Amino acid sequence: MGPLSLSEVKHFIGAGKINKETTVWDGEGDWKPASKTALSEYFHISSDIPPPLGSRDIYNVFVWFIVAMPILGAIAELIFIDIVGNFSFLLYLIPNIVLCILDERKLKAAGHGAPSTKWCILIPVYLWKRANILGQKKLYFWAWGAAFLLSFAITATGNDAVLEDSTCPVVTDIVQNQFYEDATCKAVNIDEEVSDGFYKATAILDDGTELFITIEETDDNNIYVRIPSQ
Repeated sequence: MGPLSLSEVKHFIGAGKINKETTVWDGEGDWKPASKTALSEYFHISSDIPPPLGSRDIYNVFVWFIVAMPILGAIAELIFIDIVGNFSFLLYLIPNIVLCILDERKLKAAGHGAPSTKWCILIPVYLWKRANILGQKKLYFWAWGAAFLLSFAITATGNDAVLEDSTCPVVTDIVQNQFYEDATCKAVNIDEEVSDGFYKATAILDDGTELFITIEETDDNNIYVRIPSQ
C-alpha cells in the first residue's frame, strides 16, 4: 500500500500493522525491513501499550500458594481424609488449576507471556517455564521441591498419629474383654514400622502398665492388634 505520509506510517506502527520486519520502500534502492530505514526510531514509541512490568513488580501471591500446595494439601488430606477418601488427589489438583489460572492472568495483565494452563497438572514444569518466561532464577521451582519433600514427612507423621489414635480403643477392648481387666488404653506410640502396614508399638494403660503390641493395617483400612505374652 502507499504512498503513505509519515503520520500514517506512525499510526500503523502504533496499531501493530507495521513492525520492524515489515518490508518498506523509502523511494530509492531496494525494499528493506522497516528497522533498517529511517523508521527505526519510531518503534520504541510505536504503541500506547506500556512495556511489561519488571519481574520484581509482578503479583506473585498466587505462585507462592502454588509452591505451598504440597504442604497445604498434605495437611488438608489428614483433616479431610474420611471425607475425600480415594479422591484425596483432588485436594491438590483443583487448587493447583485455579491458582495457575489466576497466576496466568496476573502475568498477562503485567504484559508477560505465561505457561500453558495444561502444565497445571505438572507443577514443576509450570514453575520452570514461568521462570524462563520472566527471566528469573528457578526460586519457585526449588521451593516447590522442598515443600514436596516436606509434605511426605507431614503425611507420614499424620498417618502414624491417626493409626495410634485408632489403635487405642482396640487395645482397651482386648484388655477388658479378653484379659478381663478394668484398665483402659490412654495412648499408643508406634516404635517401628517393620514392613509396609505392620508395626511394633507400645500401648500405655491408665494404671501405668506398658504393653508391647503389634499392629497390622490392611489395604481396606482395617486394623488388627495383637498383644503377645508380656
